[in-house]
Amino acid sequence: MVSVGDFMLHLSLQEQGEPLYVQIYQQIKQQIRSGALPDHYRLPSKRQLAAQMNISVNTVNAAYSQLVSEGFLLSRPQRGFFVCHLDELIQRDITEEKQVQQIRTDPFVIDFSINDVARDKFPFQTWRKTMNKCFNEYDPDLLTSTPPQGDYQLRQAIAQYLYQARGVNCTAEQVIIGAGNDNLLQMLSYILDSSCTIGMENPVYHKAMRFFQRMGHSVKSFPIDEHGMQVEPLESYDNIAVYVTPSHQFPLGITMPVSRRIKLLNWTQEGGSRYIIEDDYDSEFRYNSRPVPALQSLDRNGRVIYLGTFSKSIAPSLRISYMVLPRPLLNLYLEQYISFQSAVSRFEQAVLHEFIVSGHFETHLNKMRKLYRTRGQELAQVLSVFGDQIQIFGEGAGLYLAVQLKNGLTETEMCQRAREHGVKIYPISPYFNGPVPAEHQSKVLLGFGALNSEQIQQGVDLLYKAWM
Repeated sequence: MVSVGDFMLHLSLQEQGEPLYVQIYQQIKQQIRSGALPDHYRLPSKRQLAAQMNISVNTVNAAYSQLVSEGFLLSRPQRGFFVCHLDELIQRDITEEKQVQQIRTDPFVIDFSINDVARDKFPFQTWRKTMNKCFNEYDPDLLTSTPPQGDYQLRQAIAQYLYQARGVNCTAEQVIIGAGNDNLLQMLSYILDSSCTIGMENPVYHKAMRFFQRMGHSVKSFPIDEHGMQVEPLESYDNIAVYVTPSHQFPLGITMPVSRRIKLLNWTQEGGSRYIIEDDYDSEFRYNSRPVPALQSLDRNGRVIYLGTFSKSIAPSLRISYMVLPRPLLNLYLEQYISFQSAVSRFEQAVLHEFIVSGHFETHLNKMRKLYRTRGQELAQVLSVFGDQIQIFGEGAGLYLAVQLKNGLTETEMCQRAREHGVKIYPISPYFNGPVPAEHQSKVLLGFGALNSEQIQQGVDLLYKAWM
């Protein structure tokens, strides 16, 4: 417990505790909310607080910056940091809460979800047999703590799969298992340090963007064209990691050609600490050609951080993702972050390992690739009822199509009318930072992974009534 001014801070220096800047941020925020720190109270300077607590100025800066961004503190140049005035939180009337809850839970007749998969095609029997095989055999290691990076056999199987399927050059030592991409992004945020700027595509996978912002990173948006992220706007930045989805850009579905990939890789060599975070989104599902090798397969200088997941290829509930770290960052991870415990059950990792090495994963993936190709073609075919009033994008890959209506309806009107007819569709505007360019207006996303032929036909019939 350390007393600083009129308030108290308690920092845990244990290895497995929360980062110090998060502890400072949370405790100051709680004291502001409780009234312990009154309006307009002046906090110690960053250097003063760092000296009194024997921590780095960067740590205090990260905590203060987050509090400023959330409106708890006001930074006044040459004067310091002051507590902002907060109005009392008004308690919502319980009847209003019930009404809101009712609106949220109203069912849709058809949900063109862009994140769901064909749940009816999951190989339950095979998965059950795989589980029985793992647990019927005596293996005392299953009862021990999972290694921080994940089970070695699973990491080895993933490394072999990535080389064969995606051309990724890595060893099992470079693979880290995480409980979904959120878990891996948190780990990556620690490794890169909060001083590292994160560059994001625009339009952007906003979940990752918000996550990096909450972890204290400065996030910059960079435009994309028909070839993906533009490199020229990046040239003035160092100490930056750019987050790209080159195999199937989300949400526009663009595939980055090899010329742009090489240009992006060369950019990493022309400055200081520059990295590429490659999210290999939907890479397994490409229908009109062979899967495009990963950008990481071209990297010869250890600048690409590779992210992948089994959420789409097996099931979202599996919550197992993986990250391949280049050697320089792997060394940093092993030095400073190896004490973090794995967030994935060793039992689940054992089952997934057996599912892969037995050949069941490849069989399932081939089956799903054919199924999703058929469903995507069916959706495009029934959408032809709109004639020249609609344009379709992204038919060759992924689990969704982007459609643009040309009869004058705005995106908001499209979504509202679809909702009134019991259909849930997904607007594209939330993924843009700033105004939606003219070429992307009146465009929405329609997922088909979880819908059978009858549901696809019914959904399009309802959209035709809603829009035409």
